[in-house]
Amino acid sequence: MVFAIWSGYFLNAQEQLLYTQFFYNKLTYNAGFSGAVPGVELTVIAREQWMGIKGSPSIQTIQANIPFRPERVGIGAVLRRQEVGLTEQLNFNLSYAYHIRYGDYLIGIGVNAMLGSIRNDFSESRIRTSQPFGRDPLLQGNIENATYFNAGAAILLRNERLYAGFSVPTIVGQHIELTDQDDILVDQRARFWHLMAGYSIPIGGRLLLNPQMMLSYSSGIPIKLDLNLLLDIGDDFIAGVGYRSFSGHEPALGESLSLLGGVKISDHWFMTISYDIGLSPFRQHHSGSIEVAMAVYFGDRSRAGEVRSPRFF
Repeated sequence: MVFAIWSGYFLNAQEQLLYTQFFYNKLTYNAGFSGAVPGVELTVIAREQWMGIKGSPSIQTIQANIPFRPERVGIGAVLRRQEVGLTEQLNFNLSYAYHIRYGDYLIGIGVNAMLGSIRNDFSESRIRTSQPFGRDPLLQGNIENATYFNAGAAILLRNERLYAGFSVPTIVGQHIELTDQDDILVDQRARFWHLMAGYSIPIGGRLLLNPQMMLSYSSGIPIKLDLNLLLDIGDDFIAGVGYRSFSGHEPALGESLSLLGGVKISDHWFMTISYDIGLSPFRQHHSGSIEVAMAVYFGDRSRAGEVRSPRFF
């Protein structure tokens, strides 16, 4: 019952993805980051939300960021799978950005287009009932499918030490029809607004302190605030903490506290991991959340001295 309530909330906010390591997943939120890297990079992210609860959210993402002209043009691509309970979503997001030099800053203007599918599987193998399967007229083993399209826009300001971006990845708050042989259901897409920023502070030697934040808003859904404070240790390691808060949660401690770490495996590979410790009353029903990211860098970015940390804005 508890998870049913929370999963219902989560499905109503399907586009408000709960990535702890949003600094390695900027393309999902802001199309202006397309091409904002010195070389091609490929990132794979896997997240298991609320471990220990059957049917809890599970997300897998593959993204590519490709600069075509230095400091001018770039494209990004994100393929994401998300499963919550009986619902599976797949979507592909393609983004484009044009970067304009303004003094010491680069301004990226980006657009994105998204194509997705959603599938509800009410087959007997996925459902546990107290009565013989099929007695409930709403549970007849049917499978509902639908596809949807959306688009968005973004702007990004950055230089060597900072970035700040504002984006609306899904402009159209459209309805989706989930159809099977007998029924048509309706699902509402939420329009989210994202504000994100980060700054890199040298603190001596080869140490850099990287505070970052992201604020997400949508009408009718609690405001989400993510804060991260990362220490970059000589380009080889990162360590830090994160905090997430949803407006309206009780008690007012927030949603979760995160521990983060990362290591450079080679000049081309960097791996990070984070673990979320629940702060809300719901924490007694799960064992936290875990997220793993693996980044592969090509070309100039793999050279010594080209940092693979979140401070590379």
